[in-house]
Amino acid sequence: MTTKSTGNVETPVLKADHAAELLKPLPRKRRHRRSAPRWLRKVRRQLRRVHWRAILLIVLAAIAVAAVAGTALVADTASRVQASTNSLNRVLSSLRRTPGTELRLDDYERLRASVNDLAATLNRAETQTAFLRPVAHLNADLNATLSALSISRELVRAGQDMLLGLEPTLFFLMDSDSGIASPGQISAGERAVELLSIGRGRFASAADRLQRVGAVIEATDLSAVSPALLLELQTLAHTHELLVQINELLLAGPELLTTALGLQEQQTYLIMALNSDELRPSGGYVSTYGWMTVRSGRIVGYNYSATTATSPNPPSASAEMPFTVPEWWIQYREPRYAAWDGSWYADFPSTANMAMWYYNTGNNPGAPVIGVLAIDLTGFQYILEALGEVHVPGYNRTVSAQNYRNVIYDIRATGEGDTPHKQFLIALYQELFRQWQNVTDQETSNRILGAVVQGLQEQHIMLHFADERLSNALDLLNWSGSQKPAIGHDYLMVVDANLGNKSNSSIIRQITYDVEINDDGSLNSRATVAYDYPAALAEKDPAVDPEHHGPLDYSNLLQVFVPDGSELTATTGINTRVRAVDLPAHEAWVSAFTLDYDSVARIQYSYTTPPVVETIGPYKRYRLLIEKQPGTQGDSTSVQVLLPPDARIVGVSPEPVARYELDRPIVEFRAPLVTDQWIEITYEQPDA
Repeated sequence: MTTKSTGNVETPVLKADHAAELLKPLPRKRRHRRSAPRWLRKVRRQLRRVHWRAILLIVLAAIAVAAVAGTALVADTASRVQASTNSLNRVLSSLRRTPGTELRLDDYERLRASVNDLAATLNRAETQTAFLRPVAHLNADLNATLSALSISRELVRAGQDMLLGLEPTLFFLMDSDSGIASPGQISAGERAVELLSIGRGRFASAADRLQRVGAVIEATDLSAVSPALLLELQTLAHTHELLVQINELLLAGPELLTTALGLQEQQTYLIMALNSDELRPSGGYVSTYGWMTVRSGRIVGYNYSATTATSPNPPSASAEMPFTVPEWWIQYREPRYAAWDGSWYADFPSTANMAMWYYNTGNNPGAPVIGVLAIDLTGFQYILEALGEVHVPGYNRTVSAQNYRNVIYDIRATGEGDTPHKQFLIALYQELFRQWQNVTDQETSNRILGAVVQGLQEQHIMLHFADERLSNALDLLNWSGSQKPAIGHDYLMVVDANLGNKSNSSIIRQITYDVEINDDGSLNSRATVAYDYPAALAEKDPAVDPEHHGPLDYSNLLQVFVPDGSELTATTGINTRVRAVDLPAHEAWVSAFTLDYDSVARIQYSYTTPPVVETIGPYKRYRLLIEKQPGTQGDSTSVQVLLPPDARIVGVSPEPVARYELDRPIVEFRAPLVTDQWIEITYEQPDA
């Protein structure tokens, strides 16, 4: 390389051979690195070819299909469970409507088959939905649905245990051909206790299941579940409470029966014969009475007497009375006699307690009695029908269910006043008990116990015990004639007290109840009581006889019981004072009036109640209890419920006779009041 001078600067000059050398490409150096295994390189190449977006779409589609399939499976499962539940409910409804005289072993078999079918359906449902449980916590409704399924299954299994535990006793009490066997046979009570004890293992198993179910119900989170599921879980919780009560009764059954049947020590009962032709608030005037002693499950002694001023022997005038006679009730010169007059209470246990105090304090035969058996004219007719007929010694009279009332009132009309009539009743009832005690053929025994069960169901026969555990058991069976509290729900009970004659079999009483539900759950109510006292009916009634049985006109002291805190706004059809009586669990309106012979009357009470509608999430639940007055035949009863204008009905029980959608939903019910009636309506109210 040379330089070339240009002015003051020298510029380098590149020779040709050197330039060619510099322009040659540099030699390429190879970089050394660790090579991956061949299998991994193949995998990488395969992965580069995969369409990840397509796979993601396929996975999402699979999840969606699984979710839809799971939802459909849950819906299908719920549908089949509901079908089995409906089948069981139909069996239970049929059994409730069946009179005691018609119950058979086949009825038990139908019930057990329905329970077993529901259990099998629930077991299949548990298996089919098991794959959803791992993800159930992701969805509140799914979690609650599966919890409800588990709760239902365990409740049904507890029911199966209870039925299996009862089976030996039921088979002893029943046979497939003739129905219910009589417990009055030798050692029948002892055998029933033994068989209930055998079933205790099953009852204990049911108790364990119910305890676990209670824990699941407590742990179930209801805060985010849908309204329908919330309602379903509330129903299951109520069913759980009822089954717990029933199972506790079964577990205590042997001890309770041991006491009631005198298996360890002799027990005495007071028998009150209630004349329902002379109706009183808890059944009828006590015209005759008796006592009955039981030992080892058998009646070993009994007697009957007429009610007079000295029979039964009254407490001394100085005895401290455990009650105060209301100023609106019959006023006695000696108030102690009020305890033996059928009382002012619509609650039979209160009447029975007063009668036991009167009997025991007066040191009467068999005192102290441990309980009371009350039976009205209809109850005696049921037993007479089961026996066939009773020949009364010394009177040359044969009495049957068909001629019973004619014969007893004919004795009074043809005799010399009240005494021959009551003496005949004493002889009749003593012979009736004697024949009952000595029944040997199975078919008659079956009919008798069936008649007793029917009388208990319809409150023509009522039982009360001084022992609180026994009384609670009777309350659960609805055999005690107790008046239920009117708190937390709507309530109506219409109660007559006949103060002048024996005409109640000829008086037709009808109850109509119209209620409007307000947005806040309070009610605008109207109760109408209609009376018809037709001569055409009374002329054929042996009890309607002014010469022997009191004046023709019907003197009545009417009590109407409604929810606690209700306020009366208007009355029509009655011209006498309506007295408001504030009771611990009811509001009552008392008024006296006279219904003329061969006339009609229509008495109406308009009133408002405090809020009584229950709120369950977004739902409202209206419940109405109409209680039957003991001793009545079954008043024709009509109920019309007007819901708020924007309400949507979700469920109704029992099945209404009519439903209307006018400016608001209207539901109507009609039925004879043979037993207490519950009505329940669940509805939604969007703007409430």
